[in-house]
Amino acid sequence: MTPQLSVIIPVRNGADFIERAIASARSIPAAPIEIVVIDDGSTDGTASLLQRLGAQDERLVVLRRNHDHGAAAARNAGIRAARGKLICFLDADDILHSAAIARRLAWHEAHPETVLSFANYETLLPDGTIEPRFAAYWPRFEKFLAKREGMIDLGPDAFDLLFGENPVCTTGVIARRAALLAVHGFARDLRQAEDWDLWIRLARCGGVAYSTSTEALHTARAGSLSTDIDERTQHIVKVVSRHIKFAFRHHPSSALAALCAVKIARAEQARFADNNIAALVNYIFGFIINPSIPLARHVIRSVAVLLGFRSAGPATFEQRARLVSSRVSFANAVICEPSQTSSRKGVRAVSCLNESLGIPESGQV
Repeated sequence: MTPQLSVIIPVRNGADFIERAIASARSIPAAPIEIVVIDDGSTDGTASLLQRLGAQDERLVVLRRNHDHGAAAARNAGIRAARGKLICFLDADDILHSAAIARRLAWHEAHPETVLSFANYETLLPDGTIEPRFAAYWPRFEKFLAKREGMIDLGPDAFDLLFGENPVCTTGVIARRAALLAVHGFARDLRQAEDWDLWIRLARCGGVAYSTSTEALHTARAGSLSTDIDERTQHIVKVVSRHIKFAFRHHPSSALAALCAVKIARAEQARFADNNIAALVNYIFGFIINPSIPLARHVIRSVAVLLGFRSAGPATFEQRARLVSSRVSFANAVICEPSQTSSRKGVRAVSCLNESLGIPESGQV
């Protein structure tokens, strides 16, 4: 039977967590589905684990690649191999909230013009804290929503909203396979922000919808965030440069917002390098391009740091992860301020997830 949905999971050395991701995909109450896992040259026990899981469930399709080609190439391979007309992306260390995903599938069935949909999510930080991530944190998006809830069609504002800000988490995105192939999938020359670039291109060729429900848990994992910051900033600039002419012609306000995001990225890059003067200069230029109260706060904070009235921060990985866990741009640090009262410790949360997905407690995040 041809699947309605193909869940695509790229993985490299994910033996410690891939089973949980697969279990969350398996539990989607919609049939038929398939789960396409692209093993991108793993050198741990991922290959043998996937072989065992595949023998237990014929819906699991494993593509084995001998070398690490990057997430963009791996996802593109999954798109080509998928048989479903709809694609759902899932990172190997993330989890889907399956019932909510099923409701969004129903939207796609009823609205064939929709080529892309996304939803709110949560982020599990390395210190065990789970923080909500709502698209309404982003000022332009919040204004568009006007406190509406449920499934919302972005209509002709889709490009403007997704280029000016990027509230999209790759995990949980649902897209039409035909549209993904038409725009040639993820750009392989981008190892950062390649997802943002794809959402922008999809917004130019079809409808985009957003669900206000929380539909995924994204994991911010310790490792390379601090060392990747220069590369991430470089690729944000590349994405903006690719779409800025179209934006100025058709959506000038989003062009200014995107240029502001570049300045914010430069500012956060400088902050992480303890170059507080450069951070201040970029924040000021960002404020000139696209004034906002949050940016004004960062300008004031940067001045206070230079005058010695407050510490530079953030210094720990957990603090930095809060700034970049959106995986989009460092603009998130300026205009996305998660509610601390909504946070909860992740040890119990992960235990509950294991239990609900049928994963033995020995599995580690």
